[in-house]
Amino acid sequence: MSSNTHARRRPGRRAALAAGLVLAVGLGVATQVTAQATGPAPAKTSAKASTAVRSVNGFNGEVVTQVADFYGAYVDAKNDSAAPDAALAGALRAHYLAPAFAERLKAWEKKNKVDGVLRAQNVPMDWTVSEGATGLEAVVTLTFGGGESPTTTTRFVVKQEPTGDIIDIRTTNSAPAKASTAVRSVSGRTGDSVTRVADFYGAYVDAKDDPKGPDAALAGALRAHYLAPAFAERLKAWEKKNKVDGVLRAQNVPMDWTVSGSRNGRDVVVTHNFGGGEAPTVRTDLVVGLEPVFGGVTDIRSTSTR
Repeated sequence: MSSNTHARRRPGRRAALAAGLVLAVGLGVATQVTAQATGPAPAKTSAKASTAVRSVNGFNGEVVTQVADFYGAYVDAKNDSAAPDAALAGALRAHYLAPAFAERLKAWEKKNKVDGVLRAQNVPMDWTVSEGATGLEAVVTLTFGGGESPTTTTRFVVKQEPTGDIIDIRTTNSAPAKASTAVRSVSGRTGDSVTRVADFYGAYVDAKDDPKGPDAALAGALRAHYLAPAFAERLKAWEKKNKVDGVLRAQNVPMDWTVSGSRNGRDVVVTHNFGGGEAPTVRTDLVVGLEPVFGGVTDIRSTSTR
């Protein structure tokens, strides 16, 4: 996934997070620092941008980020190597879609015989989420096909209510605003390791930071989908010992994050920024190890805390 500059955040989102304990640790050694999140902090990339290193920035509570988290993780669920992950797809829909719209979408799907989120029977090879006409809208562009097959593009507008739930997905023929430093957009490629890790972490932060309370069902479905089973068990044991979330290595959620490819091409680097505003910013850098074939997360280890 790749992105440019960050834009306005969704109204009604919590502007401050409770003070928490950030543990910058691997599965063996713990180092503790205190982080109090009181406002947004600028994201810092873990590696210098280049044609060889892909990266994406996410911003807690921002409309484009949330819609990209939803669509990215939903595509991953539908494109699971074994079979579509119905549990994750269902948990994502329950979290991001307003209940009334979810029912309308089910009726639409029953009539049209295609997935109402993707407006298709298959999954796109890549996708882009861009700023919409208002602060509560985002434009989603999906590209299908590729290789020897002709490509087709579908585009629709996703509308949120002020609390963040999606209340409409409608097709549009209008192209999104041209990319510039003033227009926020996020892009992903199906099967790409940086995209998958960004999808996982973005949706996981959304689950943990739900205004109604942490969404345990979505967090659990995300862990079941993205974590390799053996590592998931090790992570549970680590969390029981250290009393913090093992995915985030913290008791609170970051204000922003960056996911980047690594120089060795095998790992993915995740950088979280906690705090900001009048509070000192605490930065944690995590390295995420992946299975070479199926892409499951096999390790999360820290490299530094600042």
